[in-house]
Amino acid sequence: MSQSSLTGASATEVTLQHRICEDPSKLWERLWLWVTDRINPIVVKEVRQSLKSRQFTISFGLTLLAAISWTLFAVSIMVPRIYYVPAGLPLLTGFFCILNLPLMVIIPFGAFRSLASETEDSTFELLSISALSSIQIIYGKMASAGVQIVLFLSALAPCIVLTYLLRGVSLFTILFVLSLTLLFSVLETALALLFASMSRSRMIQNLTSVLALAGLLIGFFAWCSLIISILQEDFLDQAIMSEPGITLAWTFAIATIAGLLGSLILRTASAAIDFPSENNSTTIRLRVFGLVSLSFFWAMYGIAAIKESAALLVLGIAIFILLMFVGSLVSGERGIISPRAQRGLPKTFLGRVFLTWFYPGAGLGYVLIVCLFGAFTGTAAAFSLYFGSELRNNVSAVLGCYLLLCYLAIYLGINRLIMLLLPKELSGRLVGSFALLVVILLLSHLLPLLVAFYAANYRNIDYTAIQSFNIFWTLYELDRADLNAAQVVLTITAIAVFGANLILCTRDVLLVRVALPSRVREDDTPVAPEAVAQPVDPFA
Repeated sequence: MSQSSLTGASATEVTLQHRICEDPSKLWERLWLWVTDRINPIVVKEVRQSLKSRQFTISFGLTLLAAISWTLFAVSIMVPRIYYVPAGLPLLTGFFCILNLPLMVIIPFGAFRSLASETEDSTFELLSISALSSIQIIYGKMASAGVQIVLFLSALAPCIVLTYLLRGVSLFTILFVLSLTLLFSVLETALALLFASMSRSRMIQNLTSVLALAGLLIGFFAWCSLIISILQEDFLDQAIMSEPGITLAWTFAIATIAGLLGSLILRTASAAIDFPSENNSTTIRLRVFGLVSLSFFWAMYGIAAIKESAALLVLGIAIFILLMFVGSLVSGERGIISPRAQRGLPKTFLGRVFLTWFYPGAGLGYVLIVCLFGAFTGTAAAFSLYFGSELRNNVSAVLGCYLLLCYLAIYLGINRLIMLLLPKELSGRLVGSFALLVVILLLSHLLPLLVAFYAANYRNIDYTAIQSFNIFWTLYELDRADLNAAQVVLTITAIAVFGANLILCTRDVLLVRVALPSRVREDDTPVAPEAVAQPVDPFA
């Protein structure tokens, strides 16, 4: 082989090494390198596994078959009036019902089974000790479900476009209902991943699977009924024509709240499968704080626009349900914080006063949740006082929020006090804490009813102070009965329970910042590279 060919081969090899080792110079190459480095490895595995599964093949094929069958059937029964009468609305209603089944039942339940099977197949331990973090595992499962959502949506997109061409439905209605369906599908998938991450034992997984499937089916039928009523009454078109600014603002509000809620659910799911010593509480509680603040901002905007304070009570009930669920999980925290996470504790006085409540500890989380809802109630009262008589039913709305605050302090406080009696090493504390809260709610509602019925000789009974702990009946009687006795009972009980929990959480408050060890500080200190001596060429 000639010297020139050897020189050319070596030059080509040097060029290849340069292209492989050096950073690319072109923008699209740098962008592609950035994307490929950050793609979660579990996404590729989950997408390949889900798209090759029999479940996806059967569900995707049946969805296409149902869409084609509905198109032929609807068009055949509407001939010949389809040529001169708008026919897009009936077709759109059927297509949305067909699309809701995979988006709100099949895909969320498939994500639930995908994460639950990691425990059943004993592969979860391998994922835990791998380089993948808990956030990457959860987000990888979520991304796989997102790919399936896009595939089902793209399959039915031509059918949905056909309904717009057949007239009778506006483009805004199609986009609005479709966007809400996608949001609820993503939220249901995130909730399914959360329940799958909480159930680690085989018995709890079987029970959770049944409950998750039942809940998804109930959500599917409820959402289909809501879509049918919205489309048939032409509510959206009337709203966008009468008040376009307010309608678009509420649309943006729903999108932002749903996005932050989905982030909170996924972060909670990743914390449930992470190591107990890791500090996941701070990020979760910051998201809860942001979600409550954002929801309250949009509620105040809506109340100022429509001058109706009933929306305040509705929002208060929604935040109450969210904080009750989050509080049940917080009560199941082990309260273990590693020395590495303890190095990030606040060190100043003001920092410890305002930021300690965001760190691990069931007592700290309980105080934070109650204070959040208390701030919501106080701000709502000040807002109603500022507007005065311009708002309708403002006194009842503020009173309802105050009673919800008392219920939150009582039920979450009792739940946390009982969880203190259980050992911290007990497996399934999160599921057990949630189940315990459900039992407490059932007993506090059913036992007073049974006592009242027995005292009245099983006749009709009226609302009395004994029914003060009944959330539904008390809120129902806001404008019908004198609730002074109920207010006194709930206030005294809430102060007692909150005070007991505040005293018992002093151990978590007394945790102080740990200094960084000298060995770790030396390892983290960058060392200047030493000058490398160049070899002497003897032939120079």
